[in-house]
Amino acid sequence: MANVFEFHFNPLEKTTVFDTFCFLPQTFFEKKQGYLYIVSEIKSKEQQSELILNKSAEIIKKYFYQKPVFVSHDPFQLGLNQANDFLSDFQGNLNFAAVAIGPKCNIKVSKTGDIKIILLRKQEAFDIGSNLSAQHVIEGNLQSGDRILMATPEVFQSLQAEKIIEELSLCYEPKFVKQIFKEKKKIVREFSGACLLAFVKKRPIISFLSRF
Repeated sequence: MANVFEFHFNPLEKTTVFDTFCFLPQTFFEKKQGYLYIVSEIKSKEQQSELILNKSAEIIKKYFYQKPVFVSHDPFQLGLNQANDFLSDFQGNLNFAAVAIGPKCNIKVSKTGDIKIILLRKQEAFDIGSNLSAQHVIEGNLQSGDRILMATPEVFQSLQAEKIIEELSLCYEPKFVKQIFKEKKKIVREFSGACLLAFVKKRPIISFLSRF
């Protein structure tokens, strides 16, 4: 279905915690649901920030891959609702985005805060998360060859400033992604945050995690 790259860049502030999550379906039912990608960031002095991000992602995963009690219930939306309840008492600046890609290249997108969700189609970039608010979900269809870029705010700004997004929009083969970041190694070492890039293709997912 997709080749996925996760990039984690050096945190410059001790009060900022970020992470990416890629959940791959294992069972027959899970494969009908598809693939789940999450990028999240917390700016808070709480020591439990990392656990909060992990728990939120696990909640969404649980309900997304769980057979719904009622057919009318959307597992993705249900997972978002449960995660939102979990986060209701959290005091901090939270940026959180979730993307689900189904087996027929259908996509569902939701976010809270300022995570950027960019659709790279051919040589163009579309901000598909610009008008999203908490718990709101937009749906659409992807094409083979599309790429989905999810990035924390500072990383997105840096990718834009260094024209890396332009290079990624011209990159149609996953094997060239690492080369792009390798050539920019000195620059990206100054970034702080995370990004995830998924290539939509009809093949099994291969996941790569790179840290700078």
